[in-house]
Amino acid sequence: MPCYNAALFCEAVIEATLLYTKHLILIDDGSSDGTREILEKAAKKHPHKIELMLYETNRGKGFVLLDGMNRALEHTSSTIFITIDSDGQHAPSDIPPMAAQIDEGASLVIGTRQFNLMPLRSKFANTIISSLLQLLYKNAPIDTQSGYRVFNRPLVEQIVKKVRGGRYEMEFRCLLLALVTNQKIVELPISTVYLNNNRASNFHKFRDSTRILKVLWHYWRYKTL
Repeated sequence: MPCYNAALFCEAVIEATLLYTKHLILIDDGSSDGTREILEKAAKKHPHKIELMLYETNRGKGFVLLDGMNRALEHTSSTIFITIDSDGQHAPSDIPPMAAQIDEGASLVIGTRQFNLMPLRSKFANTIISSLLQLLYKNAPIDTQSGYRVFNRPLVEQIVKKVRGGRYEMEFRCLLLALVTNQKIVELPISTVYLNNNRASNFHKFRDSTRILKVLWHYWRYKTL
């Protein structure tokens, strides 16, 4: 669970997530709003279930997710790996049905949001990217930017070897890797919760969408991630 300036919401998400997981890695990506103190408090409360990774400066979601995946591979024998946001957009209660798909043979499960409830700017960017990706791969998922994902262990092992860090484009690289290597990808509808006026998304629609499009163009041109 990567956390960046999520002090108002992360505690409730952490407690709910612990209902469905045996081991939770909390990553503070250089927060400045008291998030770190909340994570440290949670780790003291659940010392056998929570592991902390703390960064003094913001590195970007992609970098810290890769670090978290490496840590999980090294320190656990888990066969199912989950990435979930800390700002309340993802409902931890969706974890069991998503994880069940791994037991049924999926390598990657993407929590697909309801597009009719998605803000127009997010819907537009997601639609453009998914449409372009489907030109290359007919089985590409509709929701290419959902960060709520479940992976099997072999795919995570490939990701840490082949995928570069970055910000939100790293998650797109993970999806590309799964498509390139013919992994079984399952899309599962999830509860759709969007940020209200009191919460600001860290995803910048133009800047981060441009980074994702650059990754797609680079793969189309050079066939490298």
